[in-house]
Amino acid sequence: KLIQEAGFECGYLSGFAVSATRLAEPDIGLATYNDMLDTARACCDCVSIPLIGDGDTGYGGILNVRRTVHGYARAGLAAISIE
Repeated sequence: KLIQEAGFECGYLSGFAVSATRLAEPDIGLATYNDMLDTARACCDCVSIPLIGDGDTGYGGILNVRRTVHGYARAGLAAISIE
């Protein structure tokens, strides 16, 4: 909400932010797909600006990448970045 209130036109949901806030750990691969998806849903429900989600490596092989892209879209994210 703060980024929207500050006037930004979009936001980025990073793996580090999710790891730090949900797990109190650095981004060392501990945040799961479900952690990211749950946080994405909650964040998308709170703002009206588009959010980009950190898709990490897609959480596995090509089928997992497909699941990640579809899941992020259903959660309300406007775009995804995959490493």
